[in-house]
Amino acid sequence: MRIVTAFLLLILLAGCNLNAPETPAVLDGAAVEPALAQDASATPFIPTATPEPTLPPTPTLPPEQVLLLGDRQLLNGTYQEAALTYQVVLQQGGAPPDAQAAAYYGIGRAALREGLFAEAADHLKRLLEEFPQSSYAPRARFLRGEAYLGTGAWQLAIDDLQTYMTLQPEMLDSYALERIADAQLALGQLELGIASYQRAAEASRATVPALALRERTALVLINAGRTAEAVAQYDAILAVAQNAAYRADIAMRAARALFDAGDTAGALTRMAAILQETPETPQAYEAMQILRQNAQPVDEYLRGRIAFAYGDYPAAVDALNRWAASRSSVGEIPAAFHLLLGQAYRALGNTEAAVTAFQTIVETYKTDPLFGAALLEQGRTRFLADDIPGAIGAYVSIADTYGYLPEAAEALWRAGYLYSTNDQPDEANVLFERLADEHPNTQQAVDGLFLAATNAYRRGNMTAAERYYAELGVKAAGEDQATAYFWLGRLALQRGDSTAAGQAFGQVIAVAPDSFFAARARDIIDGRAAFARPAQLQFSFDDAAQIAEAESWLRATFSLTQEGALWQLSPELTAATQRGAELWAVGAIDEAAAEFNSVVEAHRENPLASYQLAIHLRGIGAYYYSVLAASYVIRAANVGTLAAPPFIARMRYPAYYLDLVLREAERYEVDPLLILSLIRHESLFNTFATAAAGEKGLTQVVPGTAQYIAEQLGFPDYQHSDLFSPYAGIAFGAFYLNEQLDRFDQNTTAALAGYNAGPGRAIEWLEVSGGDPDQFMTAISIDSTRTYVERIYGYHAIYRALYGVG
Repeated sequence: MRIVTAFLLLILLAGCNLNAPETPAVLDGAAVEPALAQDASATPFIPTATPEPTLPPTPTLPPEQVLLLGDRQLLNGTYQEAALTYQVVLQQGGAPPDAQAAAYYGIGRAALREGLFAEAADHLKRLLEEFPQSSYAPRARFLRGEAYLGTGAWQLAIDDLQTYMTLQPEMLDSYALERIADAQLALGQLELGIASYQRAAEASRATVPALALRERTALVLINAGRTAEAVAQYDAILAVAQNAAYRADIAMRAARALFDAGDTAGALTRMAAILQETPETPQAYEAMQILRQNAQPVDEYLRGRIAFAYGDYPAAVDALNRWAASRSSVGEIPAAFHLLLGQAYRALGNTEAAVTAFQTIVETYKTDPLFGAALLEQGRTRFLADDIPGAIGAYVSIADTYGYLPEAAEALWRAGYLYSTNDQPDEANVLFERLADEHPNTQQAVDGLFLAATNAYRRGNMTAAERYYAELGVKAAGEDQATAYFWLGRLALQRGDSTAAGQAFGQVIAVAPDSFFAARARDIIDGRAAFARPAQLQFSFDDAAQIAEAESWLRATFSLTQEGALWQLSPELTAATQRGAELWAVGAIDEAAAEFNSVVEAHRENPLASYQLAIHLRGIGAYYYSVLAASYVIRAANVGTLAAPPFIARMRYPAYYLDLVLREAERYEVDPLLILSLIRHESLFNTFATAAAGEKGLTQVVPGTAQYIAEQLGFPDYQHSDLFSPYAGIAFGAFYLNEQLDRFDQNTTAALAGYNAGPGRAIEWLEVSGGDPDQFMTAISIDSTRTYVERIYGYHAIYRALYGVG
């Protein structure tokens, strides 16, 4: 990271007006709201862009302004710079005691983020020695406890965390006790550690981390030979957990614990319950094997279901046939048995046996709810056997013979799809037209008409394509309807009817105002190129006026009767967010996120609570959950983002980390709104976001690409976790985005496809499309990439409307 000398830092401070920081000042972990709570007419702290620098007559600034800069640097992830900035407060002399305590606290937080545990402990020690009565003292104890854990000073960590619990009773007891337990185990204090874990598990925390803690506690108890207590922890999880796969995993852990402890009967009883409760899970298959090894009876039908779900198809067929042979009459065998048997035979490649099993349902179970499914399975079996004509014939036969069944629409769609994908578009369209006529109110009819329109368009039959899209305009809904109207508009323009085109594009915007197609329609109406940059940008607004406007809208839209300012947290929400805010302030980000998620989701149907949460979470820098809460306000109103008051719309589409975004945008001459749109889609402004392929940070760069970018940027001692720092995440994303823009001659649509799916694929799609942005979207063969580009396009349009001028 870059290091700035104290002298240069003073020059920097002298050149910045810090009265309007882009991010909230988080000195003691709270936003400005508490300070304003005495005045109901006050407005909440709203991050804005940094104004043009003004040079004061001296490089010495008030310490509170220096602290604000340090807070911003800490938020941006430039931890060494933040530490040096805080150091200025301590070096320049004359700072009030509370400002000096804040500086020590800031240095401690910055050092902890860098993994400099000894340095963090040293500065927090100075804070506690010099300012023991400071409001920062309790959190300094927690932070120093974290630092001591990092250095292996276990007893010192325990002492600090216990002191924190005394100073802040019941605030973070569960989290502090978990850390104390870790330290006690490291000291070999097994009984004390177990007791601390158990106390932590009983103390208050959000549901998901509470379940994770019980898992940890159970493992420690198992290792200590205290199986009954471990199983009690697992049972406490099962009393709460709803997800079937998770329940199966926990239930199996409990069974294994009993089995390993010698309680075979108890273990087998629990394993038998797993078979009954979650037969589709891998744990059920494992439990079944153990039960059979221990001579426990397992119903053959159940065994067949479990084996099939696990992928053991030979065992499934054997078990199912044995079960059928044991039945005294055909009437005892349900249709579901034959369906499963046919699917198992098909998985083994035995097409004839599979079709026979499905035919048994057709001939014998004519009134069973699975009758139609069996017909479809026969067609699918032919398809999987590469018998395309046979599959089409089977599907068409369903529609001809059993047109009254719900499955008839699906059968016609599948037959038409197979014709389309086998270069028989005329035959496909005949079936799609029939589907739309016979089953007009189905999703299959909509999907079929889209394929018919695509077939006609690609063959140059624009009249037929327009007819199909017109029919879709009547039969489709939501974004499907918007898509149809958009292509009607494009086709109308193509034949020179601007009036009809304008009407169609207007329908797009009315039907799905936040969609990609609405954004494209607006651009076409206004004669604007795709991803066009506005002439100017505006990031500073009259917040007081806009908040007043937003709260008037909230009152009118949701019939609110509350008097005074609406943005202040209610007492209920203040209590509900207190633990998360405290965790956030001490840098326990993941744990804080779980707390915030629990509160935001619990109030998602309450627009006033969501509005208050959006402002509060924005104020402390928990941006992801602020955006989520703001989105719930707009969804509750059932309007598009741009139909909501600008203040609320900008919380849903914010300009966070603006100083970093503007710097990278200027460096590469890239539209900053494009960078913001990219960040919003990739991470929703969660700088700690991680995805399955190892993508990290605000712009979700994958490890291999990130290593390449680090080499290109000369990033020293790069580690993939560096992308959790906002300045690195934005710098890496902006570099790669700019590289794609240069590669595709500033074609943003193609560049984004290359960013997501790789430039090689984007080059192919660009060649197919001939450079037309809408044809490029239809050429994208990866659904997730098409969605990716569509969403960023729509986001950019909203950002342009909210922050663009001209």
